[in-house]
Amino acid sequence: ARRHTSSTAPDLSKKEFKKEKERLTTELHLLIQLRNEQRDHLIDFKESSNYNRTKPTQKKNPFYEQLRSTKNQVLSSVHKLEMGIIEAQENIQELNKWIDYFTNLHSQLLMEKNLKMSVTQNQKNKEVEIDWALIEKYLVDLNLNGRTGADQQP
Repeated sequence: ARRHTSSTAPDLSKKEFKKEKERLTTELHLLIQLRNEQRDHLIDFKESSNYNRTKPTQKKNPFYEQLRSTKNQVLSSVHKLEMGIIEAQENIQELNKWIDYFTNLHSQLLMEKNLKMSVTQNQKNKEVEIDWALIEKYLVDLNLNGRTGADQQP
């Protein structure tokens, strides 16, 4: 109970089928090309200057397009460089803060070291003064004892 449906299109021979396929393929390519041109035109219209809006049917000069592309590349490079400069300046400011911090820390450490040395030196000076005072006292005592002993012998 198989059903055969009759096709409304006549059966085509291989040559006719090939020709029809080529015709349809060519027509498809032309339609795709037309669609791409219209899409490009629409994109240009959306993002272009008044120059492109006043002459929408005129093809663009390829040198102008190349120049415009080069301009966009240059502007992009300039923007990247400017962003790099800003980042570098921020890094320099941060490094300068750290340099100031460590310079101040170094100065504080030197001052503390000098203060400790000064305190130590003052303590040593006091010890030397005490030692000198003791030596002087011993000398005076010896001198007095020597005189008293010398006075008693003769």
